[in-house]
Amino acid sequence: MRLISITLLASLVLLTNCASPLPPRRMFTTSLPQRSPLTIAVIGDQQRTSEMEVWRELNTIHSDLVKEVVQSRPDALILLGDQVFSGSSSDDWRFFDRIMFPVLKARIPTFPIFGNHEYIGEDAVAYRNMASRFRITRATWYSMVMDSIGFVMLNTNFDEFSRDTAIKELRWFKTHMRKLGENPAVRCIIVCGHHPPFTNSTIVQDNHILQTYFIPIFERNPKSRLWLSGHSHAYEHFRHNKVHYVVSGGGGGPRHLLYLEKNLRRHDDLYPGPTIRPFHYLSIQRDQDELCVTMVPLSGQESPQESFMIGPEVEAQK
Repeated sequence: MRLISITLLASLVLLTNCASPLPPRRMFTTSLPQRSPLTIAVIGDQQRTSEMEVWRELNTIHSDLVKEVVQSRPDALILLGDQVFSGSSSDDWRFFDRIMFPVLKARIPTFPIFGNHEYIGEDAVAYRNMASRFRITRATWYSMVMDSIGFVMLNTNFDEFSRDTAIKELRWFKTHMRKLGENPAVRCIIVCGHHPPFTNSTIVQDNHILQTYFIPIFERNPKSRLWLSGHSHAYEHFRHNKVHYVVSGGGGGPRHLLYLEKNLRRHDDLYPGPTIRPFHYLSIQRDQDELCVTMVPLSGQESPQESFMIGPEVEAQK
């Protein structure tokens, strides 16, 4: 069964779910909160397991996790991609609307990025499904500033782009990193992109385009603090050249096994968890030029919470 390819899955989804997008009852607010300090929550990989993925974990915790996030009373919420299994499936988006209704009701500003599953099916329909819920995603990459934190929200689906589009995004990234670095109102920078530059997942790999072209720009900026990604359905925490990289893919999608053995893992993980990591969300707060990041496991799980501070340790590289 593991030989079933994502191409075949996409074809089947397209045949069974290629319907016009159903507009949500209301759009999520994407108004930037202006107060300070803020608490910013992060969820990654909320897609449910497809009926065709009979070999994968089938989870029902999606609503419980969202409710716990809302109960924590964040000022904003970031979604790290793969909100649904198929971006063009009206049924999948109805499921997303149901689990996210508490966020909508609480009017928590919500800022998503595109994952690879948003591209399964018909791209134009998938794009309309995202844009009809989140006005800010009418551009598939964007930046914003909240609580003096510059957020750079990338679209890392480079295999869905033309080469010219990928180069355009890279130039945009370089320009915005420079502007955020020069902006005295910005104290820290966080980059969000669905595909991880570093992961020990047994299912997905490091993204070498990010490693080669984007990471050097990020690590040269003295305000860079944190790179957030999903795609690996796990929690992972790495440091590379004094910068922290966190994979937060614990929103309900079928979880990945991780390589932990020294002869198999690609990177040293700072989180001492088992090979299957907990469902979780992140909570981020700023204190002057530092960030406090907390991984909060879903209630009832045995895995420990992790909290760490990130200070201005990056040295500008010439």
